[in-house]
Amino acid sequence: MRRRASGPFQLQADGSFRVNLPPDVRELLVHLFGELRDVLTQGNTSDPALRRLFPVAYHDDAERDAEYQDLMRSELVASRLTAISRVTEAIGGGDRLEPGDMDLLLQSLNAVRLLLGTMLNVSEADETESGTDDPDDPVAAQAHLYSYLGWLLEAAVGAAIAAVPDGGNPPKLR
Repeated sequence: MRRRASGPFQLQADGSFRVNLPPDVRELLVHLFGELRDVLTQGNTSDPALRRLFPVAYHDDAERDAEYQDLMRSELVASRLTAISRVTEAIGGGDRLEPGDMDLLLQSLNAVRLLLGTMLNVSEADETESGTDDPDDPVAAQAHLYSYLGWLLEAAVGAAIAAVPDGGNPPKLR
């Protein structure tokens, strides 16, 4: 009897992950990652959405923070763009993520969710998802997408943890 795939990301014996997402979800992710790429390459550096992706390093020293942002921003953008390219290729063109690709997927999914959360005015202090069941609410679709991306991110984290020996728990001392 053949075992049914569980969840959107299934760990394989070789350490890769099988991607169990329908074609329309894959297309949506590729589209969202493309929008993220556009925001990163064309976005205004003072945009609040980008501040969520590149948080303040020195809260009590604006000058040091500006210096840090000047030094690190291009490297961080390049890292995110590399992740987006690889994940878009893997999700859009196949059903497999290589072991290192899962980290890139986590990074990219989290970035898209942060941007969407900023648009929806979701703060870190919010304990519940910003959403509504009212179909007339103009942000209902985005709120549902935000929730779905949260579920997908949680599933990806679970799959990544499953790939770590002993679920990432430290070895027990005797």
